[in-house]
Amino acid sequence: MIRRSVSLIVVALVSLGGLSACSGDDASPDSTTPEVGMPDPPIPSEVNAIPFTVGAVAAAGNADVRMQLVAEPPAVDEDVFLLDVWVKSGALEPFTITPDMFRVYTVDGKSYTPEAVGDIARFGEATLDTGETYSGLMAVRITTDSEPAMFLADFTDLGDRFFAVAFSVDPDFVPVSPEG
Repeated sequence: MIRRSVSLIVVALVSLGGLSACSGDDASPDSTTPEVGMPDPPIPSEVNAIPFTVGAVAAAGNADVRMQLVAEPPAVDEDVFLLDVWVKSGALEPFTITPDMFRVYTVDGKSYTPEAVGDIARFGEATLDTGETYSGLMAVRITTDSEPAMFLADFTDLGDRFFAVAFSVDPDFVPVSPEG
């Protein structure tokens, strides 16, 4: 049930920009229904309304991005969340990515950027030439009890030929087209 709730919250974080989730009239302070906070920082308005799934390759303009869960994670602290991230350049000119372009949002709307943890280097410090690929483990330290919900790669600062893309970190997430 928690996985399904996280999947629904990811869609709410992306498509609605972070509204509070309630379970009807029986919502109370003791309710187990998580509240979705306003994403901090806000999710770019042009990001995909339905998040990509774990392992999918997303076109972010002149870059492609893939995010996967780590099958056999190295020993790290309990509050560290790991992803395997891959970025490929499709640009004609070199561009530089930075750690601030990558975030993991939790159900409570907080976000965390990559950091160095043990033998894992800080993800996202690279310059990519045409056709070049950068990949590695991305570690974030989640300082609350909230579960990870979404991975965001935001290349919009690189210019008008780059985009932001969102992925659900729930391996069971199945995208559903919005009605209407």
